[in-house]
Amino acid sequence: MSRTLSRQEKHPELYTQHTYVEPAKRKRTVEMEVLCLSYMRTGTASMYSALNILGLPCFHSFSLYSRIQDCSMWSAALDAKFFNKGSKFTRKEWDQLLSDYAAVTDVPAVCFAEDLVSAYPDAKVILMEREIDSWFTSFDTAVIKAVWNRTNLFIGSIDPWFVGPLKDLHLRWVRGWMHSHSEDEMRRKAKAHYREHYALVRRITPKERLLEYKMGSGWEPLCDFLGKPIPDVDFPRVNETAALQEKISLIIQRGAVNFLKRILLIVGPLLLAGLWAVKYR
Repeated sequence: MSRTLSRQEKHPELYTQHTYVEPAKRKRTVEMEVLCLSYMRTGTASMYSALNILGLPCFHSFSLYSRIQDCSMWSAALDAKFFNKGSKFTRKEWDQLLSDYAAVTDVPAVCFAEDLVSAYPDAKVILMEREIDSWFTSFDTAVIKAVWNRTNLFIGSIDPWFVGPLKDLHLRWVRGWMHSHSEDEMRRKAKAHYREHYALVRRITPKERLLEYKMGSGWEPLCDFLGKPIPDVDFPRVNETAALQEKISLIIQRGAVNFLKRILLIVGPLLLAGLWAVKYR
């Protein structure tokens, strides 16, 4: 009988500690081989797991949870591309930010389809696409509602150490990439933006570099395309909605705990001082 995985096993990026190195001091350690430029909620978590199994360290929005400081550089990239603040990223900046990743998927990387296809001309591109109504239902539940959830926004506003940088980053790509400034606007624009994104990726990617992968087709088409041996494990199938909702819950809990810890650091000594004064006055 198989055992139930612990939270740490299901969400290792929330429990992994890295010795943080500022991007400006990083150098690329692996070649960028794969750009999975599929929209969120199309199987990106499963593809993220699959690419890692194939020995291709993959960036996903999950990766930010163990490198929260990188949110600032991703925000700078979004500011430059969508808000005309600063210089747009070149291969140099992408190599710094993605120095030890051989693949990317999910936001915010997917917001930079043109930039990444140009910066990494030898990288292969993967697209997964869902029937649009099915996709929208999932995207609305797991992404739109989460981005604009009042509790999430509030915790982000009182926790500038962890939840705050994530909140700011996600609002940036929503406002810049999707041109949406409210929950209703994001919902109205989602389907059109989904179609535009896939049309863009197909237009800018040479056919020989592109794999249109259908989720459920297993390892063979992916491994043939990438020139990798087929692993002796099943292709990962991640329940993205359940995994994301549990992950968001853990993130919000951490934000609340961070806030309470800081409050205790400030209030605790004052309370002790007050008790001491009462006792010895």
